[in-house]
Amino acid sequence: FTTKFSAKMMAGTNYNFIKSSKLAGIIFGVLALVMIGSFAIRGLRQSIDFTGGRNYVVKFEQSVEPEQVREVLQKKITDDNVQVIALAGEEGKVVRISTNYMIEDKTAKADSIVEKTIYDALVAGEMLAEDVTFERFCDTQDAEGGSIKSSQKVDSTVAEEISLSAVISVIFAMIAIFVYILVRFRNVAYSVGAISALALDVVMILGCYSLLHGFLPMSLELDQIFIGAILTAIGYSINDKVVIFDRVREFTHLYPKRDKLDLFNTSLSTTLARTLNTSFSTLVVLLCIFILGGDSIRSFSFAMILGVVFGTL
Repeated sequence: FTTKFSAKMMAGTNYNFIKSSKLAGIIFGVLALVMIGSFAIRGLRQSIDFTGGRNYVVKFEQSVEPEQVREVLQKKITDDNVQVIALAGEEGKVVRISTNYMIEDKTAKADSIVEKTIYDALVAGEMLAEDVTFERFCDTQDAEGGSIKSSQKVDSTVAEEISLSAVISVIFAMIAIFVYILVRFRNVAYSVGAISALALDVVMILGCYSLLHGFLPMSLELDQIFIGAILTAIGYSINDKVVIFDRVREFTHLYPKRDKLDLFNTSLSTTLARTLNTSFSTLVVLLCIFILGGDSIRSFSFAMILGVVFGTL
């Protein structure tokens, strides 16, 4: 089914993509260098999934600013990483506190000491009601005046295993795709091109997280959900590339004497409508999830948005 508006949309497109390839190479080359430079200078904000640490979801009586809570906590936890983010849909009364304070301490008292340190810091900062005792603060069933709603601990040894597994999963995905493309198209050039583009996609997503953390009002931590987003973006991106590769192979058989560069342009042009329509419809859904979804899935949708945009480009 078509409408008058859509019937001829992008029909007969014949843009000279190959002519712009050098300029595109320079632009993305510079962007890649910027991203790599950001890795070296700013690094990446890693969640306790990768560093080890504790997560506490804390509910307050009144709305609080995450930055204010972090400043209060850092007066007691001076030499360790402390991160505080507000949870969406809670009217600013619920925050997630993440810290790797005393994560190397394996004693039974360590958890209680960390909770007491957080409690003392919040009391000193006058962020809890006066009648909230330490016992009430730790009681997940009593939220009056301020208390811990839930807690999670990731041991440093487990975090190292998770980090290694995350790296292996991305590398394995790349290798599997390399072999799949090689078997499907019987030409290593397709595999090399696809993997190079996918590697650039990953660099761009990671680079944006490195550049933007601390500037956007949302958590841009690397966690297991983020790794899932990277793998999903890789799978989505290779789908577009395979469609174009199929058209290149088809035209190669149909017009064996045609100039290769002209054949590449024709292949890209005849699949352009499909590429943009698919990417745009996916982007609409991801933007809805990003804007309307909760904080727990916002980082995933943001990584996917970057993957769709850079993958399409």
